Amino acid sequence: MAWPAVRLCMGASMPLLGLGTWRAKQNECYQAVKTALQMGYRHIDTAEYYQNEKEIGQALLEQFTSGLKREEAFVTSKLWNTRHHPDDVLPACQRSLTDLGLDYLDLYLMHFPVAYARGDNFLPYDDKGQALTMDIHFMDTWKSMEKLVDAGLVKAIGVSSFNISQMEEVLTNGRIKPAVNQVESHPYLGCHRLLEYCTAKGVVLTAFCPLARPGSKEAEQYGVASLLEDPVIVEISKKHGKTPAQVCLKWQVQRNVAVIPMSTTPAMMQENSQLFDFELSEAEMSSINMLDKNGRLIWFQPSETHPLWPFNEEF
Repeated sequence: MAWPAVRLCMGASMPLLGLGTWRAKQNECYQAVKTALQMGYRHIDTAEYYQNEKEIGQALLEQFTSGLKREEAFVTSKLWNTRHHPDDVLPACQRSLTDLGLDYLDLYLMHFPVAYARGDNFLPYDDKGQALTMDIHFMDTWKSMEKLVDAGLVKAIGVSSFNISQMEEVLTNGRIKPAVNQVESHPYLGCHRLLEYCTAKGVVLTAFCPLARPGSKEAEQYGVASLLEDPVIVEISKKHGKTPAQVCLKWQVQRNVAVIPMSTTPAMMQENSQLFDFELSEAEMSSINMLDKNGRLIWFQPSETHPLWPFNEEF
């Protein structure tokens, strides 16, 4: 049975549950994607920055050879910050396609609104740890991404970690509408205003770090490490005979937010997929909504002094 999907503005359907691959260790990513596809996952999220597209391509090829049709898989990749120069957009997309072994991407996102210095050093920092940036506005990059749609290299384009005013700028000045805004979101970071805005504009929200990266240093540092032990989440999970993680993911899916939890463990991937045999009540959804405390994990601090750094404004 196909898992629920959301319709994008360009017409394609994107599964509401996908496999995230950020920080998937080298050599583990191939097996994780292969296992996920065999389990029924059809939405795979990656990026040039993750440096795992060749492994993912190998897993996809094997599954295509075994009978999976290309149109049954939804593959997202992203344009990294060092590729914002208009002349770099097409080559970056073509590299991702080559590494993934694909003729087209279902979705291509601008990874972040700030342009880093050009080149193959993904993290060009100065001696103070600040990002070396370029004076290139994201709308100039967006116009080059629109040409990828024209060329048939990507089916849809979108953005990641854009705030409301930045979304408004793309929607107002772009020729092609962004299909998706992929942002960090979990019950401690609900992005309620952004979701309301995107829904009104016909843009789908995708949540990365939907479980607030349990066990990570960042989760401890920013006060969200206890998400899966939160009494509200735990009580709801017990009522439904589900895990706290499943409740967090289900909350997003019921908001029509796509989720891309990262895992390389088959048991965890299986657990994350068991979301579609229960429903949260309105009262339960409301109680989870009220857990929001702006608990952001991912800040892109090296570019925080840049005028296009998105986290100074509303999400």
